Amino acid sequence: MTMTEDNGQRSDRILLKNQDVVTLSKVDGDIEIRSCGRWVPEEGNEIVVTGIVTIQGALEIEGNLRVGSLKARTRDMIEVFGDLIAERSIRVEKGALDVEGSVEGREVRADSSLRVGKNLTCSTGSGGGSVKVGGNAIAERISGGGSVKIEGKAEVKELRAGGSVKVVGEIQCDELKVGGSGKVNHGKIGTVNIGGSFKSEGAVEVEEIDVGGSVVVGPGSFVKAIDVGGSFKSSGEVTFGAIDVGGSVKLDGAAKGDTIDVGGSVCVGGPLEIMEDLEVGGKVTVDGDLKCHKKIKIGGLITVDGRIDTFRIIVGGRIEAKYVKAEGFRLGGRGEVTCPVESKEILVRERARTDSLYGDEIRIEDRSRVKSVYGRDIYIERGTIVEGEIQYTESLEMEEKVTVKEEPKKVDSLPPPEDVL
Repeated sequence: MTMTEDNGQRSDRILLKNQDVVTLSKVDGDIEIRSCGRWVPEEGNEIVVTGIVTIQGALEIEGNLRVGSLKARTRDMIEVFGDLIAERSIRVEKGALDVEGSVEGREVRADSSLRVGKNLTCSTGSGGGSVKVGGNAIAERISGGGSVKIEGKAEVKELRAGGSVKVVGEIQCDELKVGGSGKVNHGKIGTVNIGGSFKSEGAVEVEEIDVGGSVVVGPGSFVKAIDVGGSFKSSGEVTFGAIDVGGSVKLDGAAKGDTIDVGGSVCVGGPLEIMEDLEVGGKVTVDGDLKCHKKIKIGGLITVDGRIDTFRIIVGGRIEAKYVKAEGFRLGGRGEVTCPVESKEILVRERARTDSLYGDEIRIEDRSRVKSVYGRDIYIERGTIVEGEIQYTESLEMEEKVTVKEEPKKVDSLPPPEDVL
């Protein structure tokens, strides 16, 4: 049965078409509106339809609209100058949905674009081009073919966009997946998977970041796993699990984490503590003490404005610090150390330059230059120059052409390192 009826009368379906203004406040059933201009409530500021609203063409709806579900097909826009609330779904094929107020529904979809002036609450929300929410967004999933922007708080399990995502308020999200860039303020995210760049203005807690370009996180952030092709940067103090970055890492404040594996450079604007390994292909700079519980491996230069304490350290280039203490120490050929080194095992490769060395087993390869040497067993290869004293407790072997400024001394026990270094 198809009928056109007055406000409040019951019908299987009401059909209205080619009217400039439709005046209805309540429909107990379904209604279809074709090629009409505006829909206004006859009384008050709300329209209620218990069934399905079907719309053909562009339509302006004055006030709030409550429906069982809404289906629209238009190349233009469906505009609601109030709230839009559906028990089931809201779908706009081909066109755009623009709501000044809040939107509620199980599924909210607009093939062109979706704009919500206030809050969006749904199971799934999507816009073929863009999604814009002026207030808070609560959903299982929100996706935009181009961009998603949420001005308020985002409580979304899965947030996706082909181009960009921006959340101005707090974010609580299980998965953030973006083809281009993601920008958030603060909150908690499970996984971040972005092709381009990711930035948080404030503190974020993230389980995993996988970004092709660059990452910036705010002060007080915690990131469990970081896999970045380009660069990673934090402002203020940061805590992390594993950092794996192809380019550079810059941490503006004190930092503590499990591992760092970086192809380029690492710069830390405060003390750094690593629970496992620190491996950097290029340069490391730390404005404070550096403590690494397992291994430090640096291809180039390491500059520390304090002490280096670690289990094992391997450096190919130069070490600048106040003191190095380790279980194992190795300096590459033509390398340089500008501070004293205390380690059980010390290996200095050929043509290296070091400050004083203190340890159990010390080997200095040919044509190196060192200050004083204190050890249990010491082996010095040819052409090496020792500028200070040599003290040993068990054995000393020196090859030909080793230059020693003072006669080596065999002692019963070495003086404490703090007395001679």
